[in-house]
Amino acid sequence: MIDMQLLVHRKRDEMRAGVLQMGDLVTTALRKSVDCLGRQDAALAEEIIAEDRPINQHRRMLEQECLVVLAAHQPAGRDLREVGACLELVSELERIADHAADTARIVRDAPGDGYPAEALAKAVALGEDATQMVADALSAFRAQDAEMARAVAARDDRVDGLEAELVAELLRAMSADAALATAGTHLLWAIHNYERAADRATNIAERVVFAATGSTPDLD
Repeated sequence: MIDMQLLVHRKRDEMRAGVLQMGDLVTTALRKSVDCLGRQDAALAEEIIAEDRPINQHRRMLEQECLVVLAAHQPAGRDLREVGACLELVSELERIADHAADTARIVRDAPGDGYPAEALAKAVALGEDATQMVADALSAFRAQDAEMARAVAARDDRVDGLEAELVAELLRAMSADAALATAGTHLLWAIHNYERAADRATNIAERVVFAATGSTPDLD
């Protein structure tokens, strides 16, 4: 006779492994997008855009598997929380991948005169911070470590502050020099993509805390 609890545990672990595999793809895409932005590499931009489709397919497959587990096995307690967290995480991860692809499109369509050098360097640093938050949120999920997840979420305020400073700096530069308007607008969108990626890393951290503890935190 099949031990139903053991079967649920196995399915839960399969879901977790699938989410982590998707997380590796998404983190790689985000890192590539930061490199792509910094080097203004149109060829790499096309590569990132092309790799977004398999990530979307991965999301749909994992969503279906999570729903089957919920419907067929009716997990309870922590098992239910973890499977539910997997369902939410694949959505967040797919959106992070979209932010990476959107940044790649910005690079692909960038004006020929490029971005203001100092602002570009700061945007790349912001992207690196956001990417590390995503990677660390996934590490917290892998370890099911609520304290690690809270520490990741605590870094979101710093990213928000850096974004605000950089946006203000770019707007001043664009006001002073109309020739920067197009490039500056492109860079503002890239900055926004990374800020949103950091927000989604915070959402992942919240689901890790909930899965591990059963409490619903507000870490924003």
